[in-house]
Amino acid sequence: MTAASNQSVSDGNASAAEPESASPFWASDAESLQASLGSSPVGLSSEAAASILERVGPNRLNTRAEDSVWRLLGRQFISPIELILIAATILSGALGDWTDAAIILVILLLSGLLGFSQERNAGRAMNVLLATVEVSAVITRDGTNADIPVGEVVPGDIAIVSAGDLIPGDCLVLSSNSLTVDESALTGETFPSEKVPGIVPVGTPLTGRSNAAFLGTHVSSGMGTLLVVRTGGATEIASISDRLNSRPPQNGFERGMTSFGVLLTRLMVVLVIVIFAINLILQRPIIDSALFSLALAVGLTPQLLPAIVSISLAQGAKMMARTRVIVRRLDAIEDFGSMTVLCSDKTGTMTAGEIELDSAMDLEGTTSVSVAELASLNAGLQLGWKNPIDAAIVAAHSVPATAIALDEIPYDFLRKRLSVLVRRGPAEQSILISKGALDPILGVCTHAAVAAGTVPIAEVLAGIQQRFAELSAQGFRVLGIATRQFSDHEKATPGDESGMTLVGLLTFADPVKPDAASTLADLGASGVSVRMVTGDNRLVASHVAHQVGLDVTTVFTGHDIDALDDAALATAVVPVKVFSELNPVQKERIVRAFRAAGEVVGYLGDGINDSPPLHAADVGISVNTAVPVAKQSAAIVLLDKDLRVILDGVLQGRRTFANTMKYIFMTTSANFGNMLSMAIAALVLPFLPLLAGQILLINLLTDLPATFIATDSVDKAQLRRPQRWNVKLIRNYMFVFGALSSVFDLATFAILRWGFDAEAPEFRSAWFLASILTEVGVLFVLRTRGRFYRSRPSRWLVLSSIAVVIVAIAIPYSPVATLLQLVPIPFELLVLVILVAIAYVVTTELVKRIFWRR
Repeated sequence: MTAASNQSVSDGNASAAEPESASPFWASDAESLQASLGSSPVGLSSEAAASILERVGPNRLNTRAEDSVWRLLGRQFISPIELILIAATILSGALGDWTDAAIILVILLLSGLLGFSQERNAGRAMNVLLATVEVSAVITRDGTNADIPVGEVVPGDIAIVSAGDLIPGDCLVLSSNSLTVDESALTGETFPSEKVPGIVPVGTPLTGRSNAAFLGTHVSSGMGTLLVVRTGGATEIASISDRLNSRPPQNGFERGMTSFGVLLTRLMVVLVIVIFAINLILQRPIIDSALFSLALAVGLTPQLLPAIVSISLAQGAKMMARTRVIVRRLDAIEDFGSMTVLCSDKTGTMTAGEIELDSAMDLEGTTSVSVAELASLNAGLQLGWKNPIDAAIVAAHSVPATAIALDEIPYDFLRKRLSVLVRRGPAEQSILISKGALDPILGVCTHAAVAAGTVPIAEVLAGIQQRFAELSAQGFRVLGIATRQFSDHEKATPGDESGMTLVGLLTFADPVKPDAASTLADLGASGVSVRMVTGDNRLVASHVAHQVGLDVTTVFTGHDIDALDDAALATAVVPVKVFSELNPVQKERIVRAFRAAGEVVGYLGDGINDSPPLHAADVGISVNTAVPVAKQSAAIVLLDKDLRVILDGVLQGRRTFANTMKYIFMTTSANFGNMLSMAIAALVLPFLPLLAGQILLINLLTDLPATFIATDSVDKAQLRRPQRWNVKLIRNYMFVFGALSSVFDLATFAILRWGFDAEAPEFRSAWFLASILTEVGVLFVLRTRGRFYRSRPSRWLVLSSIAVVIVAIAIPYSPVATLLQLVPIPFELLVLVILVAIAYVVTTELVKRIFWRR
C-alpha cells in the first residue's frame, strides 16, 4: 500500500464519537480530543461506556448483513435452480394450475425453513463457544484497570498495552515506553513502527503517524497508554474496502466444496437440457416438462448440504469443546482433521510447562544470593511482557521492598533481553540490570565479575561458554545476568546496554511430561508427524527431543534456515524433527516450507513471536492463556496446553469430516439413481413417473434423517489417518451406487407397469413410497464402510428414519394424498415395495464391500 493510498483511505473516516469538524485525531492534542470524546485521563465510567457502545455499535468488523437473520433465511432460497423452479411454478399457477404450484412452493419453503433453523441453531451454539475464548484488552474504566472484551471497547476508552497485545481500536498514543507496533496488516511494512506521543500534520500518511496505533495491528515490544478514538466500522482497516471485500484464499474444505459443486452443476445442466428436449419431442405439456426437468435437477442436488455442513461442523465444534478444544473458525475443522504435520514449541506441550528457577549462580558455578536478588529486581519490577520465566524468578526470590524501578527497556525478539533501571534504596546509585539469552547478553558485556574481582570478559569467556554448553545439554534453559552502575540516571535507553558486566547465570528446569513420548507416538500412529519448533538453543532442544522420542540426528537452527532459499528449504525440512534458535520469520518459513512440500500443517504457539507462523499454517492452534495476538491469529484455541488434547481434537475433526462425507456420498448416489431412473422412465412411460411436487417431497423427507448425521458414530478405520476431499471418489461412488439404484428402480417400474397394470396415480404412489423406503434403508448400509449390522448408528438417526418411514407410508392414505395426486396403495403392491426395498439394501451391502476393497 502506498503512502498516497494510506492517506486517501483515512480522510473523512471519523467515528460517530469524533466531531466531524475536528482535525484527524493524529493531528489533534490529547486534551481536546479527550474532551470531545467525553473522556478523561482516567477513562470512562461504565455507564458512559455502555451508552457509547449502544450508539456506535460493537467493536467488530464483521457486523455486516451476512450476520442478519434475514440474510441467513434468504440464503436458503437463492440457488439458481431453485429460483428457476419457483419462477416456473408461479408461471404454472398463472396458467391455472395453482394447486400444484402451491404444493411445490410449500415444499420448497419447508426445505428452506429446515435449513435456516438448523444453521441458525448451529450459529448460536458456536457463539456460545467463541465467548469462552474472546480476546480482551486492559481498559481503564471507573478509574481502575479491567479486562474488557475487545468487542465492547468504545471511543473514549483508555487502553493499557504491552508486548503481545492487540491494538483495540484506532488510538492516539498518550504515553510510550519503547512502544513498537507491528503494522504489517495495514501497511505491508516488515519492521515494527516506533510509537511516541505528539502531534503530526493532517496530511501525514499512515506509515508516518508515529503518534497513532490502529485496529488490526499489535504491540511488538514495549508498553504504552492509548486513547481509543475509533472502533469497528469507523477504523482505518475497515475503510480499506478492497482488503475487506476480497475473499481469503480457499482452504482445503472450501476447495473440496467448490469442486463438488462443479461436478453437480455439470450433471444438472445435462439433465435439464436433455430431459426437457426429449419431453418436448414426445409432445408433452411444456410447463409440466419444464417443472419435471427442473425438479429432477433440484432432486439431484443435496439441497440441505449447506445446512448439513453447518450442523456437522457446529456439532463437531461442540464435541471438540468437550475435549477442551474451542474452534474459532468452523471451516478449520476439516484442516485440523487432515493435518499431517504439527509444528509445536516444547514448553507446556512436551514439557510440563511449570518452569522453576533451578539455580542462580555466579560465573564459577556457585549458588549466589546476590545473583538471585539481581534477577528478582529485573523480573519483579518490569511492567512489560508477563512471562513464566519472570514468574519463576520472583517465586524463588522475592523483590526487596525498598527497591524501585526508575525505567526499563522492554524485551523484544531482536535484542532478546530485558533491562530495568533500578534504585535499591533512597541513597543508592541507579543500576541497570539486564537479563536475557546468553549470547545477546555477552554481546553487551565488556567485563565479568569473578571471585578475584572484575576482569575483561575475554579472560573467562571460554569457561562461561563451556559451562553454558554443559548446562544446556542437561536440559536446562540458561540466561545471563549483567549490570551497569550509574550515578544519576533516571531514564534508560538501548544505548545504555553497553559496557556491562556479566555477573551470573540463571538455570531453569521444565521437566518433560510423563506421557509426552506416548502422546507423540500416538500422534505419529494417527498420521500426524510432530516437529519441535523452538527459540531455545539446539542443546536444550536436542535434550528434550531425545527424551520424548524425536529423532535428533539432524537439528536445524535459524542459521541453517537462513542459508537455504524457499525451494531448497521445502526439500530440506521433510526429514528434520527438531528446529531450534529460531526467530518469528524463520518459524514462518518452516511452516511455508512444509506446506510447499505438500503437507497440511498445524502450528501450535502462544507467544508474540508465534503470530506469523500461526497465520501461515493451514490451521493455527493456540491456547486460552496465550498473548492476545496469538489467540486472535489462531483458528483453534486449546483450553489446556497439551498435545493429548490436540490428538483428541484431531480425531474429532476427522469424525466431523467423515460424517459430512457420509451425507454427500449417500445423498448424491441415491438422488442420482432416482433421477436417472425417472429420466429413463419418462421416455418409455406414457406419463411422467412422478410430478414435480412429489419429487421435491421425496427429497425433503429423505433429507430429514440426514440432519442428524452429525450425531452418528464413525468407523475407527476412518479415524486412523488424515482425510481430504476426493471429488473423483465421490463421482465414482455416485455412479456405482446410483446405477445400482437405477437397476432396482427400473425393475420395479416394469413390475408396476406390466405386472400390476398400474396407471399414473397408482404408479406414482407406489414409486413415491419405494423411493423413500429404499433411500432411508440404504442410509444404514452406506453410512459405514464395514458390515452395517456391526456399526451402531446414533439414536437420533434411527428415530428420525423411523418417523420418515411412518410418514411416507401414511401419506397415500391421508387427506393430503389428494393434494399430492397420490392414491392408497393396494396391500399386495405395498408388500412388493417393501420386498424390493429389502432386496436393494442386501444387494447394496454386497456391492459396497467390493467397492471399498477396490
